[in-house]
Amino acid sequence: MRILVVEAVTSGLVDKAGSSILSEGFAMLSSIIKGLTGLGCEVSTLLAKKFTALVRYLPPVKLYKLEKPSLAELRRLAKLHDSTYVIAPEDDGLLAELLEELDGLHMCSKPEAVRSVSDKASLTLRLSKEGFRVPETVVYEPGEPLDVGCLKPPYVVKPNTGAGCVGLSIARTLEELKKAVSDAGRPVLIQEFIDGVPASVSLLTDGSNTIPLSLNRQYLDLCRRIYLGGYTPMYHELIGEAFDTASRVVSLFNGLRGYIGVDVVLSRDGVYVVEVNPRLTVSYVGLNRVLEPDPAKGIFEAGLGRLRTVEYMFNALCYFRKALFKGPVRSGLKKLASLNEIVSPPLPVERIDEAYGVLAVVSNNFTKAKNAYLKLLNRLSLETGCEVS
Repeated sequence: MRILVVEAVTSGLVDKAGSSILSEGFAMLSSIIKGLTGLGCEVSTLLAKKFTALVRYLPPVKLYKLEKPSLAELRRLAKLHDSTYVIAPEDDGLLAELLEELDGLHMCSKPEAVRSVSDKASLTLRLSKEGFRVPETVVYEPGEPLDVGCLKPPYVVKPNTGAGCVGLSIARTLEELKKAVSDAGRPVLIQEFIDGVPASVSLLTDGSNTIPLSLNRQYLDLCRRIYLGGYTPMYHELIGEAFDTASRVVSLFNGLRGYIGVDVVLSRDGVYVVEVNPRLTVSYVGLNRVLEPDPAKGIFEAGLGRLRTVEYMFNALCYFRKALFKGPVRSGLKKLASLNEIVSPPLPVERIDEAYGVLAVVSNNFTKAKNAYLKLLNRLSLETGCEVS
């Protein structure tokens, strides 16, 4: 079967993406290509010419190098394949727009379902009415008086649409909150801060059947406003409640298909639902390495509406994390291609001497995996001449 994989950032469909978001996009792209080729599929993908240095880090794949892809060109290429798999952020409706353009040519969620879960204000309201635990939320519109009601600091401030931690901030006082909403310059959500463990649930769904795959730990840097990575599988006393909650959330939205990520906070009160990601998430980078069988087949089947019941088993733990490279990054790129732990190499975007990469280390427990990751950072510092942290 011929499958075209479209990842929005690496293909050039996202204009202003820094190396942090680029590293996430490429990590998901390379991992899903690995999974699909492992199934015997003939896989093609798009790569913007400005990112051609990444070619050596991709599995064998047919490559279309484009200066700037248009929606018309994307549809033309999709028609040359049996199906298309799309990975894109929800920002400004991009994911829904791409799926609408490729209607009938992709194995992903329906655009209307993507729009429903991507609007964080309406999602939170819907889930609250359905009885799920969600953070108390106030929607702020620019120009309106700031009224947080009964919310107490610290406040979580984030855009109504968006992926990852882009635009997210923490305001610890009312004055900080006023500055945060002013700086945003667009509608934002102001939410209570839920004290607990940030995590996500990865699921497969075909619209009728849902299979929870894993509970994944998430690491966030709220000061730099970026998602750092995590590890999978994560074992926690609330894992059963997390699986049940995420499955029920997904079942509410007709049209969700394939791989879905549900962000949660595991608190003393139970599981709080934070967001729903109607697409592949970075956690698949870990699942691709330690879950048997590889869920790529399940993603494929679920996207086509025929998910089968399969018993998935973890054979190890994967610790996947962004690393910041500072120094002669471009000259160090060539030295990284042979390392299996490099999921996404650091490619400078904003600055020539600084970039993020994504690393993944596999071991039989969390402590060993984290220690191996720290040793890998030291090794990369020595081999590339960069400061890696």
